[in-house]
Amino acid sequence: MWKYEKRLEFPVNIKEPNAKMAMFIMSQYGGPKGKYL
Repeated sequence: MWKYEKRLEFPVNIKEPNAKMAMFIMSQYGGPKGKYL
């Protein structure tokens, strides 16, 4: 068996949240409406 640990390969520190960039990234994954995310 194995033990699953949800981790990133490197640490991510978000100093300032950016709503516009977040909307842009989400639109790339799910389209402009983000219906299927």
